[in-house]
Amino acid sequence: MLHFSRWKITIVLGAIMLGLLFALPNVLSEKTRKSLPGFLPKQTLNLGLDLQGGAHLLLEVDLKDGVQKTLKAELAGLRAALREERISATLRIHDEAIFVTFKNAGDAEKGAPIIRAQSEPVDSNVIGGGGNTLDIEKLSETRYKVMVSEENIKYISDRTIAQSIQVLRKRIDPSGTTEMTLAKEGAERILLQVPGAKDVDELKDRIAKTAKLGFHEVAVVDALVMESCVQDEQCPLGKVAYPQKNGGGYMMVVDREIVSGADLKNASEGLHPTGNYPIVNFKYNARGARKFCDFTAKHVNEPFAVVLDGEIITAPNINGAICGGSGFIEGNFTMQSAKELALYLNAGALPAKLNIAEERTVGPELGADSINAGKIASMLGLVGVAIFMWLSYGLRFGTFANIALATNIILIAGALSLLGATLTLPGIAGIILTIGMAVDANVLIFERIREETQNGRGPINAIDTGYRLSLAPILDANITTLIAALTLYFVGSGPIRGFAVTLSIGIVMSVFTAVVVARLMTATWLRHARPKTLPI
Repeated sequence: MLHFSRWKITIVLGAIMLGLLFALPNVLSEKTRKSLPGFLPKQTLNLGLDLQGGAHLLLEVDLKDGVQKTLKAELAGLRAALREERISATLRIHDEAIFVTFKNAGDAEKGAPIIRAQSEPVDSNVIGGGGNTLDIEKLSETRYKVMVSEENIKYISDRTIAQSIQVLRKRIDPSGTTEMTLAKEGAERILLQVPGAKDVDELKDRIAKTAKLGFHEVAVVDALVMESCVQDEQCPLGKVAYPQKNGGGYMMVVDREIVSGADLKNASEGLHPTGNYPIVNFKYNARGARKFCDFTAKHVNEPFAVVLDGEIITAPNINGAICGGSGFIEGNFTMQSAKELALYLNAGALPAKLNIAEERTVGPELGADSINAGKIASMLGLVGVAIFMWLSYGLRFGTFANIALATNIILIAGALSLLGATLTLPGIAGIILTIGMAVDANVLIFERIREETQNGRGPINAIDTGYRLSLAPILDANITTLIAALTLYFVGSGPIRGFAVTLSIGIVMSVFTAVVVARLMTATWLRHARPKTLPI
C-alpha cells in the first residue's frame, strides 16, 4: 500500500496540476482570463440565480390556443375530405368543437363515415396509451359535433411544452452561453430562470412574441364584404382580413398560406441593395422554394401579403417568378428591429401562447450577501477542521490531512469549472458539507494506524496496515453517500440538483485525496525520515 512507482506518482501529481489549472480562472479577473494563451482553460464557475440575481418566470402554456389551432387544422381537413366527395355541409368552430351540419339526410349518411375516418390513433409512444385524435358525437340526423379527444389534448400539451422550450431556448440564448434554467413544471407550466438578466421587460417581450410568418395570396373584394368581415367576422369562405402595419387599414387574404415559417431555412438582418435601408433577408428550404416559385410564376403582376403574427407587414407586387428560394422582407425596420425579427424567425414560432403565471426578480445584492456568507462559512469550516486535525493527530499527520483537504477543495473547483456547472446557494452548502466529510477517511485511517501502533507494530507496518484495512469501510461509507447524492440528482430538480452535483464530486475527490494523495505524502515522509516511532 505504501509503494508508489514513478508513473503512479506522475499520474497523481498530473491530476492535481490539472485540477489547479482548471480552478485557477476562478480567482483571476476577466481581463486577465482573456489575456491567457489559447490552450489554457478560461472557463469559470457560473453563479446561479440566487447568487448573481436575475429573472425567475413561471410560464403557463395556453392549451386553449393549441386546441384552437388543432381544431382549425381538423376543420380544413374535414372540409377538404367532404368537398372531394361532393358532399354539401356547413362547418364552423364554436365552444372548442367543430359543428358539421349536412344539407340533407343523404349527405349525412355519406359524410358521417368520412368524418369518422379523419380521426386517427394518437401516438401511444408519446402519451403512454391508446385513443383517437377526435371524439365525434351525433347531435341529430344531419348534425355532428367533433371535439378534440382527451388523449389528443394530452398529446398536444406534451408536444406544445416541448416545442415551446426548444423555441424559447433559441430566442433567449441563441449563442448557448447563458446558464439559464428552462424546464417543464407540472402539466402545463414552464420554469424559466435567467441568471444575470437585467432587462426583464425585454425578456418578457421575447417570450410574448409568437413570430408566426406566412406568405398569403391577396384576395380582391369590395368594401362591403371587407367591412362585414372586419366588424361582424362574416368573412367569405377560406378568406381572412388582417390589419396592415402602421395603421394602413385591413387587407383580405386567402387563409391558406403559400409558404409558412416552417419552411424557412434561415433569416438575417441586412441592408436593401439599392435603397440602403434595413431589411430582413430570408431563405427557404427546397420544399418552400418550390412552392414559392410555382405560386409567383402563376401570379405575375399580382400582390402577395407577408403576414407576421396576424399583421400584414408588407404586400409587394410580383414582378416575375421568384425561384431562388430567397428574398427579403421590407417594412420600415430599424437595424435593431430587423435583427430581432430575424432572431424570432430563426428560433421559430411558438406553438401556443405563453402567459406569465409568476414573476420574480432577484437583485444582485442578495446574491452578494449569500456569497459572502458562503465564504465565511467555508473559511470557518476549513479552519475548524484544520485545528481539529492538528489537535487530534499531531502536527505531522494533521498537516497531511489538511493538505489533502485543501487539494480536495481545489479539485472540486476544477471539476465544476470543467463541467461548466452553475453554482447555487445549495451548491455552496454541498461544498461546505464536503469539507466536513472530506476528513472522515483520514480519521478512519489515522485511528487505525494509532491502534496498530498501540498493538506494538513498527511505523512502516502500522501505516501500511492502517491504510490497507481502512480502505473497505471508507469505500462502503462513501459509495452509500454517493448513491444518495445521485438519487437526488436524477429525481430532484433546480437547486436540489446543484447540491447533488457538488456533493457527488466532493465525495469522489475526498476519497481520492484521502486514500491516494495523503498516502503518497505519508509514504514519501516515511521513506525519507525513517522514524522509530510515529507522532500520532
